[in-house]
Amino acid sequence: MLKQVFVVIVLFACNSNATSLQSSSSPQDPLDLELITLDSQGNPTNSVYYSYDQLLTLPTVTVKTDRDPNTNVPAIYTGVYLSDLFEAFDADASLDVIGANCSDGRKQYYDRDYVAKHRPILLLKFDGKPPADWPNSEHGSWLGPYCVVHESFSPTETIYGYIEEPRSAPAVASLELTSFTQSLGRFAAKGSANNPEVVKGQKIAVAAGMTSPIWPTPKINGKVVVLGL
Repeated sequence: MLKQVFVVIVLFACNSNATSLQSSSSPQDPLDLELITLDSQGNPTNSVYYSYDQLLTLPTVTVKTDRDPNTNVPAIYTGVYLSDLFEAFDADASLDVIGANCSDGRKQYYDRDYVAKHRPILLLKFDGKPPADWPNSEHGSWLGPYCVVHESFSPTETIYGYIEEPRSAPAVASLELTSFTQSLGRFAAKGSANNPEVVKGQKIAVAAGMTSPIWPTPKINGKVVVLGL
C-alpha cells in the first residue's frame, strides 16, 4: 500500500513540472514574448523570451465578451490571467506590477490591486484563432502579437466625473516586471501630497495606468496638476 501511494506522488510531481516555462535568451520565433525585468531604479536587468506554444501550456481561460473594444464586435477570448503570470514568470515579491509595452510606444501598467479587481487577460487566441489570424482594429492596425483584454469591466471609482476605464493594451510587443514605485508610483504628487485636488489628480492618473511618448498635462478645474513622472 505504501509503495502505491509513493508512485502516485511521484507521477503528480512530474506532471506539475511538465508545464513549467523554459525561457530563452534570444527570440527563436516572431511570436516569442519578451519579458524584461527592471531593477529598483527602473533599469532593465534581464531580458528573456517565452514561445507562444509555451504560453499555451499555462492554465488558460476562455470567455465571451459582448464587445471587444478594439474591433467593436462580440468576441471569444482565450488567454492567461495576468495574476497567473506573476507566478509563471517566478516574479520576486518586490515586482508587483506588469507593464505591457505596445508597438506604438505606449505602455500600460497592471498593478496587483487592479489585476485582482478586474482580472485582465493576456490574449492568446481571438475567436479561437492564433495571433497571425487576428482581425485588425477599427483603426486598421493589427491587434497582435499579443493583447491585454477583459471579459467585462465594472469601474470601482469616480473622481470629478472621471469614470475608471479598462486598461486595454493592443499590439503588445513585450512585457515588463517592475515595482509600483518605478511605474504607477511615478504619478505621485511632488510637494503637494496634502493638496486634495492634487491627490485626486494622482488617483486619476493611476487609474488610467497608461503612459505615452507624448503625455498630456493633466488638469482639474482648469488647474495644472504636477505629477511625479
